[in-house]
Parts: sequence; structure tokens; C-alpha cells
Amino acid sequence: MQSRIFRAEFSQPLCTVIQITLVDLFRTWSIKPDAVVGHSSGEIAAAYATNGLTKKEAVLVAYFRGLITSKQLAEGAIAAVGLGPDLVRNLLKPGVVVACENSPTSTAISGDRIAVEEFITTLREESPDVLVRALQVDNAYHSRKQTLALYT
Repeated sequence: MQSRIFRAEFSQPLCTVIQITLVDLFRTWSIKPDAVVGHSSGEIAAAYATNGLTKKEAVLVAYFRGLITSKQLAEGAIAAVGLGPDLVRNLLKPGVVVACENSPTSTAISGDRIAVEEFITTLREESPDVLVRALQVDNAYHSRKQTLALYT
């Protein structure tokens, strides 16, 4: 049997529960943040960390986010790229966008599955020492395609 952990309806609430558990663990050590940041489902845990959401509310938000995302309204792909966002932007082709600027040397791209796969293949051929890896998701998270699918 193949694991279904990468399916949105499971991964979204599971990631959030892990993050909530870490917040709770830090609280037992009397570690309280002065500020929090979150990206994507991390925003849910950030809201919990600031008491903006209760634990139950945070899990419900994550559950419903995973449920709607599981409908594959924006079928596509995401990849992690071991380059800064400015370098990645110079390599983009139609159908692929910068989804997240993770750090000065780490960027996520998102878009149409075929376009993302072509980006990966081209980068591996032209720069074999650069990390580029498709994420195990079936949605074009953080892309124009996802935004349009959710709001149309």
C-alpha cells in the first residue's frame, strides 16, 4: 500500500498539528515568541502561536484548507530550487512562477506540471550542481493558476 501522507487532505492538517505541538512544547519550556512568521499552512500555526486561533480552530482551518486543496482545483507542480529568487526569475519560462522566496539561496517554483518538469530538466542539464527537486504535491500551490482556481 502506498502512503497517502502527501495528499493535501492529510498533509495540511498533519503539518499544522506538528507545528502546534512544537508551539505547545516551547510553551512548556516558557519559551514565548516576540514575533512569528508563517508561510502557507505555517500561517495557521503562526496564528495559533499568537493566540489568534485556538488549537481546535487551527486544526479545523488546516483540515478545511486540505479538503479544498484536495479537489485539485489547480493541478500542477512545485519544485525546490537551490538558487536565489533573482537567479530563478531569469530562468523562468511561461507557466512557471516563483512561489516562495525561502532564503537567499532557496526558492520554490510552481505552475503547470509540464512546464515545471521542463524547468527541472533544463536546470539539471545546464547546472548539474544546483539542487532542484520536485515536491510530492499535486497542486500548483502559490501560483497564479491556484489563485484563479480558488477565486473563480
